[in-house]
Amino acid sequence: MRVNEAERLAAQMLTPFSDEPKTEARYITAHLAGCEPNRLILSQCQIEQSSIEQIVDKRRKGIPLQYILGKWWFYKSEFLVGEGVLVPRQDTETLVEAALELLGEIKNPTVCDLCSGSGCIAISIARERADANVTAVEKYSDANLYLQKNIQHNGANNVRAVQYDVLDKPFGEYDLIVSNPPYIKNSDKKELSKEVLSEPHTALFGGEDGLYFYRKITKIWKSALKPNGVLAFEVGINQDGVVAEILRSNGFINIGFKSDLIGIQRVVFGTVNKV
Repeated sequence: MRVNEAERLAAQMLTPFSDEPKTEARYITAHLAGCEPNRLILSQCQIEQSSIEQIVDKRRKGIPLQYILGKWWFYKSEFLVGEGVLVPRQDTETLVEAALELLGEIKNPTVCDLCSGSGCIAISIARERADANVTAVEKYSDANLYLQKNIQHNGANNVRAVQYDVLDKPFGEYDLIVSNPPYIKNSDKKELSKEVLSEPHTALFGGEDGLYFYRKITKIWKSALKPNGVLAFEVGINQDGVVAEILRSNGFINIGFKSDLIGIQRVVFGTVNKV
């Protein structure tokens, strides 16, 4: 069948259990047509119904669509993803935008991305700032494998992958440190979908109050910032105020925020107060 027919069929099949059947149908159809979603309308490819049914059946079982397709778009680039790595989400693009604004006119900036996962933040920053020297730090082997693959896949030669525990001693000296750490409360696990719980729990849960990594990273990595260096976090809904206070209590000044597309304060940042 033609791509427009395939897209309609996929959306119909996904509707009973998907929150975004039309969006998922577009990505599935584009995947089967071998093109980007925004170029699907130009495709003359013929798609087999059985191929759609196979993917929909996996979705019905709660497997994340991103894992099924093996890739996902984030910011302006395609990232390889699969079991063992956190799925890139549009919310996190706000952290990339904030990082680029914070770097401003700094020439040849040094940037560190902690809890890097797929590398979507580090690589997106690096592709926008070719003069930057970006370090992507990831502890877990499965995620680190995707990080390295994505550096190569996106030709991000100015990104260095480091397999390391961010709770250990800091290293390097940076103009900007960014992080999207685990921030879901342990007690919220029962409220999450099977799909979300398919992702690595080490990338999801941030302790009893969800703030464990914010406290640790702020305290540990403060010393790795250059004078006037900035630490910027992605935060969960309603975590902006308490994370801002964590930064203040560790001596950070010029605390700022950046909201996502629907007005949620998704990024909190502060400047290190040292000379």
